[in-house]
Amino acid sequence: MQDGFESPLPLQEQRPGGPFRHPAVIAVATLVALAALYLLFFRGPAPLPSQSVAQTRLPFGAEEKAYVPRLEFSNFEMSQAENFLNQQVTYLAGDVLNSGDRTLSGVEAIIEFQDDMKQIALRETRPIFFGPLAQLPPGKSAHFQISFDHIPPSWNQQLPSVQISGIRFDASGR
Repeated sequence: MQDGFESPLPLQEQRPGGPFRHPAVIAVATLVALAALYLLFFRGPAPLPSQSVAQTRLPFGAEEKAYVPRLEFSNFEMSQAENFLNQQVTYLAGDVLNSGDRTLSGVEAIIEFQDDMKQIALRETRPIFFGPLAQLPPGKSAHFQISFDHIPPSWNQQLPSVQISGIRFDASGR
């Protein structure tokens, strides 16, 4: 006889399998595994907290300053394009010629954009020529391109000034 509290539906069978039969548990476990793999393989080493901006700049002592007249910039071009986020990006491209007698492994410059009143609208220090395999032998030139994500609207639309602010000589010698 049926009690008023008993269900008229048949009891469901209990299946073995534990908590891993639920799709939500499987989805969460998969996401956690993918996140762990990403962190393990695709994230670079954390930067050292003791590294400061001054330590990442190229040297510019007396020897480097004496070498600056032997570097010549030419073929400057400015262009603008839209990136995939529909933001305007401005590019400065050009060539640097090493007319000296030493091989360089890095060149850094200060780029200054001016406004209509000849005041500095934007000043940034950027690497022109760099990298672990970069070498600029004597008598050779290298092409460079630098992108700027945000240039103030007060910029006078003229070529910026470019001044050498750091040079790294190749460690292998002259």
